[in-house]
Amino acid sequence: MLLDANRLMNIKGRAVRLVMMVVCLLVFSGQSTFAADEDCIALQAQIESGQDLSPRAQKVLFSSRTRQDDGRFADAVHILNEWMADHPDQPHHLLYFNLATNQLDLDQPAAALENLERAVALEPHFSRGWLRLGEAAYEQQKYARAAEAFSAGHKTMCEPRPEILYYSAVAWLLAKEPEKALAGLETLLEKHSELATLDWYQALVGAASEAGQFESAKPWVQKCLVDNESDPKAWYLAYQFAASGEDYEKAAVYLTVVGHLRPLMRDEFLQLGDLYAGSGVPIQAARNYQMALEFPEYEPKSADYLRLASAWMAAHQMDEAHTVLDQGIVAKPSAKLLALLGDWNYAEKNYADARAAFEKCLAMNPEYGRGWLMCGYCSLELGDNEKARASLYQARKFSAQEKVAGELLQRLP
Repeated sequence: MLLDANRLMNIKGRAVRLVMMVVCLLVFSGQSTFAADEDCIALQAQIESGQDLSPRAQKVLFSSRTRQDDGRFADAVHILNEWMADHPDQPHHLLYFNLATNQLDLDQPAAALENLERAVALEPHFSRGWLRLGEAAYEQQKYARAAEAFSAGHKTMCEPRPEILYYSAVAWLLAKEPEKALAGLETLLEKHSELATLDWYQALVGAASEAGQFESAKPWVQKCLVDNESDPKAWYLAYQFAASGEDYEKAAVYLTVVGHLRPLMRDEFLQLGDLYAGSGVPIQAARNYQMALEFPEYEPKSADYLRLASAWMAAHQMDEAHTVLDQGIVAKPSAKLLALLGDWNYAEKNYADARAAFEKCLAMNPEYGRGWLMCGYCSLELGDNEKARASLYQARKFSAQEKVAGELLQRLP
């Protein structure tokens, strides 16, 4: 039940969502509730103005933008490429940036990525260039570079945008650098906890899990629950985190709370049953297994009856266990169910019924060595030495039962 098994956040499935959010930031970069630094605004305005371009280069840039506005992306690319080929001594970040933007519109991310790298190399303070570079690198699955670009874009932005640091952390996670992702997310939550979304907490827990640093995530999981006490997703996150750390008692509590906030699915009832079983509370395990067994429109399997009956037996609720075994053997007969029925009867000292159950089990699976041994035990209890000897001889053929079966045979008259 490790956190990584289901990839807690399903980060890769969010690639399009992340890129679209970055695009929104690029388009609406002027809208913010944060105060912007006036010197930074002046610097970015100068970077975006293109005043240092020659008059002819400014005309080329204007022409390319006009064609871009008209949706004529290929024409815009042609104009820019032609100019830069004829004037290799006049590189400029805005020319490369505009070229890359049109290449992205033409679904040419590899070429766009190269030109965005040129743009930020020429102007390292070009905030919009860094953000677009992060987007392009992300689409090319160059996640480490995307993380670096988002971080650089955040540093050069005039208005604080903490969500950009979140994008950087997600990219570090996808780059298989969970330690860097964790460090970034901890900084993000420490500085901007009042803006935190559940996604931020999920990312941090995922990073801590992959980095093997569970302790560092514990206080954030608790804060997530405080901030999102009525959100079942927050409690589900806490459940997954506790289960990853093999704290099954807490995991059971958290998943139980999830069940109070929204209906549990069948697999979740099974998970909750497993958690209670692992926590040494078999009666609660049985109750949840029962809910899973009775889930609407579900056809139970032999394993479902086996799990439930075992839990009832562990809880010393023998009548309930017997009822489930009878139901399972009628609905989905199996060697394992018959063996458990044999164990139930043996525990109740119904040796004849126990032997009959084990014999039926062996008819379905003659390679079940323990079944032969139990047949031998039952026959001994019934005083049937001949059947006991025959069963024990069979049991002795199996390595796990060989020693005990041999000792019992020596005691037979």
